Amino acid sequence: MILLTPGQTLYISLATVGVLLVLFLFAFLYYRNRYVRKHARELTYLKLSRICEHNDYLLLNDYRIDFDDSNTGLIDHLVISNKYIIIISVFSISGVLSGKFQGEELVNVNKKGTSIVANPINYNINLTKRLSLFNDLNHSFLKGLVVINNDSDIKIEGHNDQFQIVKRKDLAKTIKKFDQENIKNLNEESIVRFINKLNEENK
Repeated sequence: MILLTPGQTLYISLATVGVLLVLFLFAFLYYRNRYVRKHARELTYLKLSRICEHNDYLLLNDYRIDFDDSNTGLIDHLVISNKYIIIISVFSISGVLSGKFQGEELVNVNKKGTSIVANPINYNINLTKRLSLFNDLNHSFLKGLVVINNDSDIKIEGHNDQFQIVKRKDLAKTIKKFDQENIKNLNEESIVRFINKLNEENK
């Protein structure tokens, strides 16, 4: 029988606790990341709800818009701030996202490997343009945002002030920056007409 000194017993106990804590941390991070990727739209909705409540903006969710007779797009969220109507598209993308701003495809490198994905910016641009024509809105009052996961690294070549791709954690400061631009506020009557027409088309 091996007798351990009090110091050895304490060392073994601390080492065991340390190993268990490391295993717990790895398990926590693994399942948290899985949850975030699976529930990207819900997490974005919660984030936008807080932003809109704090700033007295209007938040609309899940609107369908027809591109033509056979193709339909889904607007995940619409934020109506003081100065812009912001069309928000949510994509559960993690890892490095690279390519040209309006290229047809982007490269996504993550823990699963390398894949080619359709450029989500183009999808958001098409939604925004269609919405402008559909509601007879001045295109300059529309902004487009593509929201991806916080554990992403955006390396997009090119830039456009009207359409941007951001991490979920940067939503608040991005929308705030939009509303600080030196332009007049949206007309309330135009907003009401816009919402009414959108609701009519989504009955």
